[in-house]
Amino acid sequence: MKSFYRDVLGFAEVFAEFGQTEQELMYEVVRAPHVVFGGVILKQKAGGILVELIQMTSPVPRPIRKDFRYGDIGVAKITVAVSDATVVYEELKGKVDFCSGPKLAAITGWSNYSFVYCRDPEGNLVELVSMTNKEAKDGFGGARWIGISVTNLERSISFYQKKLGFHVVIINSHENFSGLVDEVCRGEDTRVRSCLLAATNKGDGMIELFEVLNPRGRSIPFSAMWGDYGYLQVCFNCDDIREVKAHGEELGMEFLCAPKRMGGYSGSSGRVSLWQRPRRDTH
Repeated sequence: MKSFYRDVLGFAEVFAEFGQTEQELMYEVVRAPHVVFGGVILKQKAGGILVELIQMTSPVPRPIRKDFRYGDIGVAKITVAVSDATVVYEELKGKVDFCSGPKLAAITGWSNYSFVYCRDPEGNLVELVSMTNKEAKDGFGGARWIGISVTNLERSISFYQKKLGFHVVIINSHENFSGLVDEVCRGEDTRVRSCLLAATNKGDGMIELFEVLNPRGRSIPFSAMWGDYGYLQVCFNCDDIREVKAHGEELGMEFLCAPKRMGGYSGSSGRVSLWQRPRRDTH
């Protein structure tokens, strides 16, 4: 996976890396007495969202789903900006498992939304989107947003705006992807409602919330655990995590543990982490 994201998708810069070690700070989250995993955090030269790859060895992980499809509830994809989706498709189609050829959607305020979906070696969806307003380096303009499939778009918009500060609407709610994602939905006559939110006007670190109306997405299996294969979590940077926790609790958010400090990173001094329990039907 590291080779694929680094050598094929241009995530060539290592932000941090840590080997397979016992991670006591995850006992509460995983609800296990023995937690061992390793990982690496990668980014593209053009910047954008960091991608963290985690390999869990104990407890033994399982696939969240063996037949994952676009629309299943949860963190569903990452979207990477490219200089030209059609050109990148032609350059990579012998190296990458594309779901279809490039497609074009008419999105208000976005001129031509040219995109194509592919899967990484473990089946996770990656969307490549032409973004002429982002400087591309080596053909890539950075990972710009993650996509979360939800069961109720309005409820999820309210959650991210009121509780996580994603007040800036980049793209209003629309259904313009309907009929264009049949291959990744593994169905026909797909209907999708989608919007794109950001915490700032800079347009970095965005979240796309989308609700697949047909075929309906399946809920996260109740047996899924942190460390199981597949898209797993969204991570936000903040200035004071304890202040964020206190504010979240005032808003009724449930947290899985107290703030934790994770050391052992190569290239980073460590980080303080906090896990929030989401609604089972939203991510």
